[in-house]
Amino acid sequence: MKKIKIVSSALITAIILTSCATTSESANSQATNSHSKDKAPKEIVIEESPEDIFIKSLEGLSITKVSSPKEITKGKKFSEPFVFSASNADQTPAEGLSLTLEYPAAKAEGKITFEKTVLTTDSEGKITFTPEDTSFAAKTSIKVYPTPLNDDESLLKRLEPFTASADYKVKSDIASKGAVLFVWDFNEKDRPVNNSYNIQAEFRGRGITLVGNGPIGETSYIGKPKALYKDTYDIIGGSAYGYLIYGTIKFEEPVTALEDESGYYCILKAEIEAVNMKNGSLVYSSITTYESKGKNWNECVSNGKDKLSELVVSDIMYGL
Repeated sequence: MKKIKIVSSALITAIILTSCATTSESANSQATNSHSKDKAPKEIVIEESPEDIFIKSLEGLSITKVSSPKEITKGKKFSEPFVFSASNADQTPAEGLSLTLEYPAAKAEGKITFEKTVLTTDSEGKITFTPEDTSFAAKTSIKVYPTPLNDDESLLKRLEPFTASADYKVKSDIASKGAVLFVWDFNEKDRPVNNSYNIQAEFRGRGITLVGNGPIGETSYIGKPKALYKDTYDIIGGSAYGYLIYGTIKFEEPVTALEDESGYYCILKAEIEAVNMKNGSLVYSSITTYESKGKNWNECVSNGKDKLSELVVSDIMYGL
């Protein structure tokens, strides 16, 4: 007798479905692989910014100072212009190049304001510039660089390799107009001792003789510039001297012995201001410090005051 195996219809159905699913997945996989082979990967393109393109266009460019005028006294005119040139990588003149020039244009309460002007190079790759206003003293510089797309600080920083500069020096007219002094030396206990001899001596050493102590010598005026000016003006008027220079020289740090016992050390600080004797307007302000050393107390302090006075007067000569 033959035995017949009976397979349920549910089982048959499951087998058929599984087979179909496997076949379908295989087909999909093949289709996907085929599609992937046909599709090439996309190339990533990084677009350059306008600033990057601008900087690249300057490759090989060189900007240099050709000549600059000697220093003058304020109120006088420069005898010759500032001249700059631009050349390409092959050393040929960069004709028709737009250059920006920054120059000191004004001064108020001791602070210089700079302005910009755009100039175009000539057939020799050169530009020339002569400042018109020399009514204020200054010791600074004029800068020239390719005219940027914008004034963004990061772009201006990238232009530094393509920037040229020239010294701009206009001395004070203190030598001809003169000044009265009210600059007090303080001791280590922060008490005023006397009008600074060192400041006056430094002016005299530079051949400026129309500078001396003012008519007021009372310490009660220290820190009271308006009262000092008013009472000085009442005594000498506003035409005998051009300026009133006042301030203090103090010990920022007392004289101390060095750890290696080689001498002494101190820090001196000068706080100086000046006003126009005609109208009392503030025309100069500075803070100068100097670290001094010496074999003994006297040498440390003496050297410090001499050097500090030199720095102060040098700054006044171009800052007043």
